[in-house]
Amino acid sequence: MNKSLQFLQKFLPRSIERDEKEAILESLAEGVIVVDGQMNISCINSSGSKMMGIPRRQLIGKKFPESSELPLLKKCRLLLMSCQEKCCALTDSISIGENKRFYLDLIAEPKLNGAILILQDKSSHYKILEMGKDFVANASHELRTPITIIKGFAETLQDLPELPRDMVVDITEKIVRNCQRMDSLVKNLLTLADLENLPDSRFQECDLTVLAEMCREVILSVYENAEMGIEKSDESIVIAADADILELAIMNLLDNAAKYSNPPAQISIKIQTQGDEVILSITDRGIGIPPADLEHIFERFYTADKARSRRLGGAGLGLSIVRTIIEKHQGTISVTSEVGKGTTFSILLPIQHQF
Repeated sequence: MNKSLQFLQKFLPRSIERDEKEAILESLAEGVIVVDGQMNISCINSSGSKMMGIPRRQLIGKKFPESSELPLLKKCRLLLMSCQEKCCALTDSISIGENKRFYLDLIAEPKLNGAILILQDKSSHYKILEMGKDFVANASHELRTPITIIKGFAETLQDLPELPRDMVVDITEKIVRNCQRMDSLVKNLLTLADLENLPDSRFQECDLTVLAEMCREVILSVYENAEMGIEKSDESIVIAADADILELAIMNLLDNAAKYSNPPAQISIKIQTQGDEVILSITDRGIGIPPADLEHIFERFYTADKARSRRLGGAGLGLSIVRTIIEKHQGTISVTSEVGKGTTFSILLPIQHQF
């Protein structure tokens, strides 16, 4: 039996003070509705009336609402009546809403001359399940494309062994490129999995200015024509961090800034303290991000410029990894952008004075 229901069954039949009973009911996150044998509502807590969408004063002492237009009311009424008729506990679930869906588990238990209904909000649980399904589906889709390409070219080489040398070279280059793309995707997936279980012991003193300088030098060695300046409010800004993964986040943002800019890329890094926090901003003068894409760019597998991302080997995991890393450091990341003029990513991190 549900724990909340056990708790209620234990206390409701007893002669306890009215204010104490109400305090117990109001302390529950679950919605609780008690009806008598004639389906009159004798008790309902705030959570219950909120989930039902009807003020409590309109429910107490009244018959349970009959409504064919509201699926939740219809299902709750049916469950309360059925559990009394069958003299056993019954369960059901329902999803309500359109743009923002809510998922409720319903548990009805008969009692002497009536029944108790528990409404549990399981929205976060179902959301996690849906995210998991979407993640698997997206990962499968991203892997299927390079696998299909590799399979097709491999079959071409097998069926046509006498192909010209230059065509064979072109085909093998495409096979290698797609193998690298799959390798990168798998590594990113493993990185995301590792980040979910990052131990606190990996966080040590880290100078953010030194780390940013190192990332800048690495990116300049790859994009030799890029122009990348750095501005610091202090020579040394120490934070608590896992330097390896924070470096990965900064490198990812700098690489994107260079990748999505017409050469030579123009990028600026700004590190500025603000009280007990530090803001690291990375600004480019690249192609920019359309307004419709801005709110989605940190989602897994989301790519704003899909054609360019495919060409450059991106799978839409980079910014998701960046956000996860920043959140693991108790920070936040935001973005502003204008198409054709550039993009700025701003990272806000806490400064640790003592360790």
